[in-house]
Amino acid sequence: MKTEELWREVHSDLAEKSESGYKMAILDSDKLLRKALKEKGYPGNDVKKQLFWAGVNLNARPDLKKALKKKEEILEDYDYRLSSFELEDFLNAYRKVIERVFGGERLSVRKKLGIYFENYFFLKNISKWKSIAVVLGIFLGIKILSSTGIGIGLTDRVVQLDNLLFDWFLMLLLIALAVGIIVLVSFVFLDKSRKVKIKE
Repeated sequence: MKTEELWREVHSDLAEKSESGYKMAILDSDKLLRKALKEKGYPGNDVKKQLFWAGVNLNARPDLKKALKKKEEILEDYDYRLSSFELEDFLNAYRKVIERVFGGERLSVRKKLGIYFENYFFLKNISKWKSIAVVLGIFLGIKILSSTGIGIGLTDRVVQLDNLLFDWFLMLLLIALAVGIIVLVSFVFLDKSRKVKIKE
């Protein structure tokens, strides 16, 4: 669907002067925003990510942030009531950002690749890279320790401490399990004795 057709749909929705028409105007404005972001080549799985790469800071644009949230509420709640004041604010928020996106330059292939690489390879997987670095660090430390006399002695002590802690943990776990069984049996026994007394 062309941009002009979408704008016409928004105006057509408003011309209905009905609550359902006002809701559709919000939904069509959102559709137009997504189309603009897609046409300009901004990456991202959702509109918030695409807006980020388009240079639109939602924290600095509470009107747009609220409009996006209300759009979701309209989709989730069929009976959602939309006031004319809300409608005007939301449509203005959408209109401003749509004009800004359409007025901007289309992302070049080189810039798009750079953004994709940064967005998906670095930002998205930064926690994974940290985990990999920690694991590699541990393996490297073990390798260094295992090749020196001091390291071997230290490793043995760590293993002994680990065994001691595991033994204590296992013992506490067994005690907790035994206490749990005793409590459960006690409750069952008390429940049965109460039933017997009631029958008597």
